[in-house]
Amino acid sequence: MMEMKIDPRTLITALFSAGCLMAAAQADCTDYHRFNCQSATDARFSVNGQSKSASVQVGVPTELNVIVYRGQDYRISFCYDEKIIGDHVVARLVEKIREPRVVEEMVDGKEEILDDSGNPTGRFKDVQRMERRTIFEDTRKVLWDNTEAELAQEVEFSCTATKRLVVEVMAPGAEEPKGRAKGLDIGCVGILIEHMPSPNIGF
Repeated sequence: MMEMKIDPRTLITALFSAGCLMAAAQADCTDYHRFNCQSATDARFSVNGQSKSASVQVGVPTELNVIVYRGQDYRISFCYDEKIIGDHVVARLVEKIREPRVVEEMVDGKEEILDDSGNPTGRFKDVQRMERRTIFEDTRKVLWDNTEAELAQEVEFSCTATKRLVVEVMAPGAEEPKGRAKGLDIGCVGILIEHMPSPNIGF
């Protein structure tokens, strides 16, 4: 039986190289939206600082949390490495709403033991009682789904109230990956967010 010996220095070099390649792949996506996403043709739009790019795995949903402010118009568009991601991304805008909910739960406590005359004895017993309290939970409301909008890769809207939104993105994957993209399932996706003050229209 042949025994294989690996030089530790070779192994360390290989691991270091693999780590560098992975880090480089992630770093390549950092500014992807800046150089690949199509800006609005309306010059009044400015790039929003919440714009972001990331490495996305095909078939795995990814989320970006953003805040949109009252009195602003927004444009959100997507760009991606078509060789890996495919010719579109599936995207939704979801509003996070914090809502109160009353819950009932059993809590442990102590109760003083009374004698036959109803006087305190100085002794206590363990008891359980039902208590009601209010908790706050995040619920989600879908505001826009591009599967219901012919897979549009951009959306524009006016904001009448400040909201917390989630931009959900999922990459379907290229039907026939070619070249160096073949066999890869992680690619760059950019989310470009632009904004401008909502124009005053009408009387």
